[in-house]
Amino acid sequence: MKTKLYSKLWIYFVTLIFVSLVLLSILFGGLLVFLMRKEIIKPGPDNHLIIISIFTLFSIITGTGVAGLVGRRILAPIRELSANMNQVAKGDFSLRVNEKQPIQEVQQLFDHFNTMVVELDSMETLRNDFVASVSHEFKTPLATIQGYVQLLQTSDLTPQEIADYQRRILEGTEQLATLTNNILRLTKLESATTPLAKTHFRLDEQIREVLLFLRPQWEPKNIQWELTLPRKEFYGNEELLYQVWLNLIDNSIKYSQQDAVVAITLTSSTEYLEICFQDWGMGIPEKEQKRVFDKFYQGDTSRKSAGNGLGLSLVREIVDAHEGAVSVTSSQTAGTRFFVRLPLG
Repeated sequence: MKTKLYSKLWIYFVTLIFVSLVLLSILFGGLLVFLMRKEIIKPGPDNHLIIISIFTLFSIITGTGVAGLVGRRILAPIRELSANMNQVAKGDFSLRVNEKQPIQEVQQLFDHFNTMVVELDSMETLRNDFVASVSHEFKTPLATIQGYVQLLQTSDLTPQEIADYQRRILEGTEQLATLTNNILRLTKLESATTPLAKTHFRLDEQIREVLLFLRPQWEPKNIQWELTLPRKEFYGNEELLYQVWLNLIDNSIKYSQQDAVVAITLTSSTEYLEICFQDWGMGIPEKEQKRVFDKFYQGDTSRKSAGNGLGLSLVREIVDAHEGAVSVTSSQTAGTRFFVRLPLG
């Protein structure tokens, strides 16, 4: 690719110099004929030095002029690009260079600049959204804790009210702890430069352990579990995959109604295994399904109270770290199915 680009640029300059020399020769020849006709210069061996001197002076003047024009033509877009890059360095990501350039390499440079600015603008938007979302997510539980702490300072509370306020303060601190842990896990996964620490473990048993851990959440709803979990060993990061099942099962519990049924099915082939989590609760609108794995995305207002929008994003990062894939299919009448596919070997 570099050889091709360099050759095109070389042809451009060689052609430019060739044309300049041809024009210079024509102009000098015309000037010499004109001077001879006017008998300012007479043919003869004594005038060779004069002719050479005139040719040299004419070449210097003409060459300097051509070099100046060519230099301005080549450097003008570079100066423009340099000025735009200075503006981008100051934080202005709205700049675009839309001029068409006759030199292909310069045009490619402009195109790469536009692509870079678009990517920087996108990253800045994501950063601002992330900061705003984190601030909002921290603000809500902090405001809740502050409110109930102030209520606890009143003197006419019943023991039941005190216990209720203490429970809500504890829930707020747990929400903050969960949010903080998820942010830390996401940050570690996104900035990881070393391979995951992997071990062999029973994947089916791990999912059952998560179900037992979440029993205080699903038992009051009387949720029935349809489990198809054949014995299966897997080689991966046991701690991180525990978080995957924890988030997905917790998600199914939150959006299931009283006396609902949730199915977990594990299937495998020689190349991969797949775990399906299916509930028949409130579905996810089709337009929102592509965004459920985005950070802090929580969908419509009927679903926002259930979490902080980081659980599924964490699921995707962990599955990606295992070179797997996670997907969702859902309808508001038939519930939701999450699929996690992990490679074997």
